[in-house]
Amino acid sequence: FNIGKEKVLLKKITIPLIQRDYAQGRMDSDVNRVRSRFLSSLYDAITNEPITLDFVYGDIDEKGTMTPLDGQQRLTTLFLLHWYAAKKENLPAEKYAFLERFSYETRYSARYFCSELVKFHPSFGKTLSKEIINQAWFPLDWKKDPTISSMLVMLDAIYTRFKDVPDIWNKLAN
Repeated sequence: FNIGKEKVLLKKITIPLIQRDYAQGRMDSDVNRVRSRFLSSLYDAITNEPITLDFVYGDIDEKGTMTPLDGQQRLTTLFLLHWYAAKKENLPAEKYAFLERFSYETRYSARYFCSELVKFHPSFGKTLSKEIINQAWFPLDWKKDPTISSMLVMLDAIYTRFKDVPDIWNKLAN
């Protein structure tokens, strides 16, 4: 990233306590429309022409940790899409190790969920949300966490939208 004339190496993204829960996976008509439009835009960017996403505003400290003030929803969706691509293509862990540096401070459960999700390897035998919920590391009360439940909905939507896209990881990287 460039900040003024300085280049800063971004090493971590931490969603701060002041941010609202991840909302792009909520189940209501307005959010369904937003989710569908955003995933369609990402699909078009991956399969056709790149797009420019709006700015992400925030602070980057001297250690390279970004704390976004605006753009958290987009960053979270991109985290989930990269996770999906890495797992779908069964990439070696070192290729997607950077995903371990995405974290939520809004509540412990969301932070722990992101950490466990990166380590998890789905079979893609049933819906992603059901497979994740059935893991020993997933306490059932997490289904009530609005950020986690929204992430599960988004992962299912990502799977539905991108399951037939070949070589998705390289298309994301490029």
